[in-house]
Amino acid sequence: MKSSERGLKKVLAVLFLFSAFSFFPSAGNLYAGSALDALDALSHSGVFSVPEPAAPAALPGPVRSGAPLNAYFISVGQGDSEYIELPNGKNVLIDGGPNPTTSLAQFLSNHNVTRINYVVLTHPHSDHFDGLIYVFNHISVDNFYDTREDNSGSSTVKKLREKAQSLGVNVSYPAEGDYLDWDPGEVQVRVLNSCSQDGASNSGAVLNDCSIVLKVTYENTSILYTGDMQSDQEARLVSTYGSQLQSDVLKVGHHGSNTATSMEFLNAVKPKYAYIELGKDNKFGFPAPVTLSDLQAVGATVYRTDTDGTLEFRIGGQ
Repeated sequence: MKSSERGLKKVLAVLFLFSAFSFFPSAGNLYAGSALDALDALSHSGVFSVPEPAAPAALPGPVRSGAPLNAYFISVGQGDSEYIELPNGKNVLIDGGPNPTTSLAQFLSNHNVTRINYVVLTHPHSDHFDGLIYVFNHISVDNFYDTREDNSGSSTVKKLREKAQSLGVNVSYPAEGDYLDWDPGEVQVRVLNSCSQDGASNSGAVLNDCSIVLKVTYENTSILYTGDMQSDQEARLVSTYGSQLQSDVLKVGHHGSNTATSMEFLNAVKPKYAYIELGKDNKFGFPAPVTLSDLQAVGATVYRTDTDGTLEFRIGGQ
C-alpha cells in the first residue's frame, strides 16, 4: 500500500469517529466507550497514533565564570602585602609592605601589573603603607580603601593619602558589615572590622585593632585577611560572628606575634592553612612559639614568607 493511501485511511478514520459524536450528540454516553475503544485499537494497529508531548526545555542554571581566584602572600621583608587576582580579571592589593620596596616592585613587574583596581590599606603602620607610596607613584589605581584612623606619629601616611586624593583615585572608608562589590555574583568580600569614624592615635595597639579585616569567599572557600588585629579585637569578633569566622585560609595577624592569633580565635576560624608574613631575622622574635604551637594544635599547615618566599593559594579554575 502506498504511503499516501495509508495516510488517507488514517484521516478518514479520525473523521468518522468525530462525525459520530457530531451527528449523534444525544448518544454521546452510549458511544463514548466504544469510540474510545476504537481509537485505542486504531492506535495499536498503526492506523492512527497520538504523538507524545515534547519534554519541557531545561531551565538554565546559574552561570559561573570557572576562572580561578589567585591569592598571593608577597615576601616583602618585615611587613605585610597581599595580592589577589579575581575571577573577573580585576585585581586587589592589600597593603604594600615596608621600604625598601624592591620586592613589591619586582612582584608587580613579574605579574605585568600596570593597573590595580582595588588597593586596601588595613591600618596606618609603615610596614603596611610604605610600599603603597611606590604603587601610587608608578601604578594606575582605581579605588583606595582606607581606615579613618590616623597615625598621629607619622607624616608619611598623610602624604600617601594626599597623593591618592591628588590623583583622583576613588577613596572609600568601608564600615564593619559592608560587602565590597569587587566581583559581583562570584566573590563575596565581607568587612568584619574597621575604623570608619575619624580618630587619631600613636598607640601601636590602637592602630592594630583598627585593621580592616576582610573575609573573601569564592566557590565555598574562604580567606580571612586580618591585618595586625590583636587578641582583644579577635575576642570581639568571636563574640559577634562566632562560626561565621570559619575560613580555610588565615592570614595570621601581626606577623605571628603573641599579641594576636589567640586560641579562642583559632577555634572559631578553624583554618586549614595559615600564612605568616615576616622578615628574616626580625628583631621582634616573630613568629612567637606560642602562635606556631596553637596553629599546629588546630591542624593548620603553616607557611612563612621569611622561609618560603612569596606564596600562592588558588581557588577554583583548572
